[in-house]
Amino acid sequence: MGIRITIRDIADKVAVHHSTVSRALRNDPRIPETTRKRVQQAAKKMGYYPDPMLSSLMIYRSKNAPKHFRGQLALVTNYSSRDGWHEFEKVGFYAGAKRQAKTLGYEVEPYWLSEPGMSQRRFNQILNARNIQGLIFIPQPRSHAHVRLEWEKYSAISFGPTLTRPQLRMVDNDHYNSMAILMRQIKRRGYKRPGLVCQPRINDSIKRQWSAAFWAFQTLSSQEQIPPFLDKRWTFAAFKDWYSKYRPDVIISHVEECLDWITQVGLSIPEDVGFATPARHGVPSFCSGIDENNELIGEAAINAIVGMIQCGERGVPATPISTLIPGFWVNGSSLK
Repeated sequence: MGIRITIRDIADKVAVHHSTVSRALRNDPRIPETTRKRVQQAAKKMGYYPDPMLSSLMIYRSKNAPKHFRGQLALVTNYSSRDGWHEFEKVGFYAGAKRQAKTLGYEVEPYWLSEPGMSQRRFNQILNARNIQGLIFIPQPRSHAHVRLEWEKYSAISFGPTLTRPQLRMVDNDHYNSMAILMRQIKRRGYKRPGLVCQPRINDSIKRQWSAAFWAFQTLSSQEQIPPFLDKRWTFAAFKDWYSKYRPDVIISHVEECLDWITQVGLSIPEDVGFATPARHGVPSFCSGIDENNELIGEAAINAIVGMIQCGERGVPATPISTLIPGFWVNGSSLK
């Protein structure tokens, strides 16, 4: 077995301190880019690879050591107003992320990408000036969003798949499984004619996982197949026409507006029609449905990005990894 090349060996070769080598191998932006490249090239040429036992020990020690302030993580928002993201699941993401970041020695602060006069070049300058290494992207206001930054300088992760260019590592609820859980629950309660009512833009923002799971369950069960209400018009008149044509015995929806429409049709919940939701954060608390575990999703995002920073994983990944967090069923009074 050959002699293991160490960080100190690389330091002697490149004529820098061993701590500089350690940071350069992690792509620490505090080390000049020319030095980082010189160290990384020397390490590759010398055949260096990390000692797995030592890496495990360092992780163990960092977990059990007192948590000192290590830096700030940017929660990047891109809405038309500074506080436009303060709604529904995003608040849960932030609460979980902020709590977990504190336990690991980090702060999470919102940064508004759409601030008046802000350019993406200016945004890069602000992040660099504040030595921010980690970016967490809140779900974008529209699907298929595109953001240009100096990605090679940052570890970055997104909540959900709305940021499509570039494709980053992602943490989200397992929306497909959430709908599958919901469908099993309403079947157990004897409902046979479920109807899905969903805003097209929301269904698109989660890559149509709700409608896909709804159709898959319908195909495999004895329940009557009713086409989902995914009308782009999204009006009460269109909903009324859909309901009058198909008469579902339970309606599945993610928006409180649907409850108002049901009342306007002249129906009572749950006496005339049941109601269940795949995302309880957007409807009143009496509704049966799925709690998406949003704070746990926020915690998972922090664990991932801190690990990326510590391992020097920066830039756009060649193969983005997705972490899907399961939701859980909550009983309410909106079903018989």
